[in-house]
Amino acid sequence: MRALAALCALWLAAGAARAQEIVTDEKSQAVAKTVLGILGYTRWPSAPQTVRLCVVGPTEYADELLKGGLLPGDRRVQVRRMRLDDSELLSQCDGVYAGMLDDAAWRQLRARLESQPLLSISERQELCLIGCMFCLDVREGGVAFETNLDSVARSGVRVNPRVLQLARRKGGA
Repeated sequence: MRALAALCALWLAAGAARAQEIVTDEKSQAVAKTVLGILGYTRWPSAPQTVRLCVVGPTEYADELLKGGLLPGDRRVQVRRMRLDDSELLSQCDGVYAGMLDDAAWRQLRARLESQPLLSISERQELCLIGCMFCLDVREGGVAFETNLDSVARSGVRVNPRVLQLARRKGGA
């Protein structure tokens, strides 16, 4: 009888872990869809055929995004992880997806990237207050995002106004 009870407890624990895995996977898929949507409505001065998105810092929702994807017009999105101190970050990225960077790390990264026409998206909402262009708000029901219009205007890239209308606004940095 104890063996049966232990087996049932193990089965329930495995089921709970699997349910958490499914929720996380759904969130990762929703984040990828949102980020690819933003990328699809962004234009760079030298329209890349393949948009290079670099993921920096520890992330919670980037698993699905790391698979890359396709944008309208058959443009590819190539996604790869990079270290914050990687010298190629400036030359090899059209956009940066910042994970759970602290404020100081974000400020250092932002200072390095200011001269580039670059899109920035973060998993931390607080980074929109200090210069990130888009900050994700991941919830059970989906993904919303905030935008820092001042950062968008200074970025060197053009984002379709319809995307900006979908976002909640944050003050300039």
